[in-house]
Amino acid sequence: MKQFVAAVLICLFTLHMIVVPTQAASSNQCIEPQFSIVLKTNAELKAKASHTSKTVKTYPKNKKLTVMKRSWDWYSICYSKKVVYLAIEDAREVFNAKERAVLVQADAKPDVKQVVSAVGPKLQSTKVTIQAFEQRKGEWRRALTEMKGIVGKKGFTTNKKEGDGKSPIGMYSFGTAFGNEVKPSGMKLTYKKTTKYDYWVDDVTSRDYNKWITYKGVPTKKWKSFERMNHSLYKYGVVINYNVNPIVKGKGSAIFLHIWRGENGVTAGCVATSEKNVLRLLNWLNPSKHPHIIMDTIETL
Repeated sequence: MKQFVAAVLICLFTLHMIVVPTQAASSNQCIEPQFSIVLKTNAELKAKASHTSKTVKTYPKNKKLTVMKRSWDWYSICYSKKVVYLAIEDAREVFNAKERAVLVQADAKPDVKQVVSAVGPKLQSTKVTIQAFEQRKGEWRRALTEMKGIVGKKGFTTNKKEGDGKSPIGMYSFGTAFGNEVKPSGMKLTYKKTTKYDYWVDDVTSRDYNKWITYKGVPTKKWKSFERMNHSLYKYGVVINYNVNPIVKGKGSAIFLHIWRGENGVTAGCVATSEKNVLRLLNWLNPSKHPHIIMDTIETL
């Protein structure tokens, strides 16, 4: 059981932030390609991100191309040292074995249209790669740039127990976003501003186990173990719905995605990343797309 003795027992989660697609690039300067696509049909490269723009080049079906980035419904591609554009519906993205394994899990839940993955090399790993994917124009597509992250100080487990310092392998929905600052502009998730009276209970003997409780009394007289939700590492975060419906006492509690202390840190079981990355993720997540997080390792995917 975790004891709320010091801040070091609070979960840390480090994500090397994924970036939400923004507007189509206006610069004609080519940058290093980030990933590959394969054309689903004969397709036209356009001078601008518009179907009515001048056609620069036509490629045949099954042609493989490298992409600099995706901006909403257009891929930016370097052609003859200039940036040109390809409509995303004309292509599918090429994924490696790890990415394919993640998306196979996501496909098992057809209503899920957004996925965050936090994947480490092996069960003992405390560092992970964070990626975001979304369904757009009938295909899974990368949504943000790859991020660094951290997880539990003892790595991952398929059999999470309270206080074991491990992150639970699995696919989980997101709950309420939270923070001790006002709700960031543009965030679509339900958001709760925390106060000094907000606690997450990890006392396995309590009926409040693995619940967010607002309490104005003396917490040490009510629970044997708890976390303060107004902690600095929880400036911004979101609940990961682990061990809910039903809550099983002793199976682990207080699993969040939140701000880290640094990329060489660890957590007590959460996923953590930089404040900038947390905000990017929170602003990207859309409850109407039933977003989930997949926590796993290359060994066990």
